[in-house]
Amino acid sequence: MGNNEQTATPTAAIHSKQQLLASKKYSATEKDILAAILNDGQGTTHEQAQTMLAAYLKKEVM
Repeated sequence: MGNNEQTATPTAAIHSKQQLLASKKYSATEKDILAAILNDGQGTTHEQAQTMLAAYLKKEVM
């Protein structure tokens, strides 16, 4: 009588660099930063992009 149903775990959509840069989710400044820090040919989720933006903006200016 065991219930063998598996719950599907939601996965975040992975986007290319070009898709993220075309997104209306980011400001022009954020797109400039993403253009510099994202690698071509590597998929990235919006969460990863937000994390990378936050880390970049927290860097100390020398």
